[in-house]
Amino acid sequence: MATIRLLKNGAEAFPAMFTAIQRAAHSIALEMYIIADDETGSELRGHLTAAAKRGLLVEVLVDSWGSWNLPGTFWDEFLSAGGKVQWFHPIAKGVYFFRNHRKLLLVDDSIAYIGGMNIADEYYRGARGELPWRDNMVEISGPEVAWLRSSFGRMWARAGSSLQRLLIQIYLNAGAIPGGRVRFLESGPENPMRPVRRAYRKVIKNAHAGIDLAMGYFYPHGRMLRALKRAATRGVRVRLLFSQKTDVPVARWAARGLYGRLLRAGVEVWEYLPAMMHAKLAIADNTVVAGSANLDIRSGRINYELVVVVTDAELAAQARADFEEDLKQSVRIHLEEWKKRPMIQKLKERFSFCLLARADIFFARMEMARKMR
Repeated sequence: MATIRLLKNGAEAFPAMFTAIQRAAHSIALEMYIIADDETGSELRGHLTAAAKRGLLVEVLVDSWGSWNLPGTFWDEFLSAGGKVQWFHPIAKGVYFFRNHRKLLLVDDSIAYIGGMNIADEYYRGARGELPWRDNMVEISGPEVAWLRSSFGRMWARAGSSLQRLLIQIYLNAGAIPGGRVRFLESGPENPMRPVRRAYRKVIKNAHAGIDLAMGYFYPHGRMLRALKRAATRGVRVRLLFSQKTDVPVARWAARGLYGRLLRAGVEVWEYLPAMMHAKLAIADNTVVAGSANLDIRSGRINYELVVVVTDAELAAQARADFEEDLKQSVRIHLEEWKKRPMIQKLKERFSFCLLARADIFFARMEMARKMR
């Protein structure tokens, strides 16, 4: 039976991950969207290099777009120690829109860390004098974790694939461990079932008491938005927590453009004040969903994502307690005040949503068509 811990912020997550790497006996697989050439990235590289020198199989898969400014020399010592590195969809090959947004550390195929954190100072001790970003990782240990080895292997094999090859691949695995207390879900552009998006909708639809959702980027598909509104109208308390500070202003404006629809349906909308809210976390009754996927169009249809769905009353209670603490450092948005916002803000919201929700899909389809000629 799996043992599960919800790790709050980098102060809990990074020491746990570094300790797991130090104690590894056989293998380490790391999959990241962003690895930065900073203090946190260097510390991680040091632990991985030491593991490779011990003779372990150490594989690192990093997205070439997310880590575009990471110098190739960053890995020299690690590679000399016997470690392996692959860049997912190198930009030189002309594959721009289909990114590997997953965040996974897998140690000895028996302990895994899944969540929203990249490897950078922003997530650990803070960068440029600012507070660390608010985020989570989930630590899972037990036999169920072994499934993640094949999931990582599929992404490793995709790393150098052409788009033509990617588009003709068929998921022989449905992308999830069926049933049980812990389920891992993966999604990507060639999987029409959209298992991650469907999982979020399912837990929202099945909730009876409350839904608490903390999300870094929020401009979801229409069906997701309707599911949240319907939950509120049937009496479920729905609280959504977003970030007031952001690293992507256009994404913040796109999310704010949806506040009115949510507030009119009875959904509570909050904005977190101290730092960037980067979490991708949902708590619906006794179910927790955490991982790399935002509730946005890109995560739902374009990126490769990985999440874990856990049905566990104790974990849900801990996650909800953390959520309550976050609300104490947040401001609630009220409908009457929201209606009074200036016209320039409304225009920013509409433009931003069209740009992110429409343009992403348009250009992704254009790239598919171009590569399939």
